[in-house]
Amino acid sequence: MSRQRRKLIYLLGFMGSGKSTVGKLLATKLGWPFIDLDTVIEAGQGLSIRAIFENSGEVFFRQLERAALTETSKSEPAVIALGGGTFAQPPNVDLIRETGGITVWLDCPAEVLWARCEGMDNRPLFRNAESFRRLLMDRLPYYRLADFRVSTQGLECAGVAEQILRLGAF
Repeated sequence: MSRQRRKLIYLLGFMGSGKSTVGKLLATKLGWPFIDLDTVIEAGQGLSIRAIFENSGEVFFRQLERAALTETSKSEPAVIALGGGTFAQPPNVDLIRETGGITVWLDCPAEVLWARCEGMDNRPLFRNAESFRRLLMDRLPYYRLADFRVSTQGLECAGVAEQILRLGAF
């Protein structure tokens, strides 16, 4: 039995791939609300993602993330930018699939991601180039599970949003 897709678009990808920026543009073009999952978590806790990790650990953060994902997935229509590790948690993949929304992986070359992220000090799971690359390699198999892959190579964020619109899946 074919299930009708809900008007939910989940953007996934590694930190620095443009999920938030592309998500805002895409939501504007569609006339839908934009939700940034990390922003929802930070607002709910009154702390940065890094502070949550440092104060309470990754397990607690993933519990908050799951709760925020469950709530934001009730919004429709919506463009939801996931955190870089959200889709690398199998229970979250299952939850997202159950919503009937679509997933779009913003695939960005590793060297571009590193150039965008190397000066950031608010990312809790990497400290140097080696841990950055290891984390990216760990997450790639999950990202590849997305319904759609959009290469961001050589594109500005507006061009990426246009590519997503051309998918015609919503």
